[in-house]
Amino acid sequence: MQNYFRTQALGAGKRVRTRGTLIDSAIDVFSEKGIEEASINEITALAGMANGTFYNHFKDKDDLAVASSGAIALEIARQLDLRMSDLDEGISRVVVASWAFLTIALSNRAWAQVLVEQYQRHAEVDESTFSYMRADIERAAKQRELGVVVDTLLLEQLASLMMVALRRLLREGMREEILVRTCEYMLRILGLTPVQAKKEVEKVSGHSLLEDGASNIISSSE
Repeated sequence: MQNYFRTQALGAGKRVRTRGTLIDSAIDVFSEKGIEEASINEITALAGMANGTFYNHFKDKDDLAVASSGAIALEIARQLDLRMSDLDEGISRVVVASWAFLTIALSNRAWAQVLVEQYQRHAEVDESTFSYMRADIERAAKQRELGVVVDTLLLEQLASLMMVALRRLLREGMREEILVRTCEYMLRILGLTPVQAKKEVEKVSGHSLLEDGASNIISSSE
């Protein structure tokens, strides 16, 4: 069983550590059997816990699925934000974060599978999960006077595009063409022309997060 979220909770209280262990276990079971087919018994058995412990933390399997996908997305976004301190331009931050997010998610196939399946089951934007994306887009809109309304509808459009790209990458493997086109399409949604979008993606192609391999930022413990 991967121990990423349990490890992240080391030093925290027992409740936080237990929740992290259940999320790690759920990710493994969800990715192997699918969220619909997975059972609470399988999740708690893998975690080495009783079902009663599960219900102390989550209402049901759906509640755990939401928590698991949210934890994955938020952790990737948080790590990326920490590593983009050298980027002030909002448009560049959107491109680098989107490209790197897809790369990191795909590097842990279980994470990618849970993100895609849960989004297909419950295609709504969690405002806390997308707080980093919102901040970068608002920065870009202010710097470039893009004229877009940064609301839930816009975030849902961009999130849908990201999940479609991630699903394609899961099926076909890592393809730079998909990453490039996804970033260009995102910028076009934000109001850039095709030519402008292409130039912006090319401009950040040498950023360290992309050159060094974004997938190395987060590694899971088996």
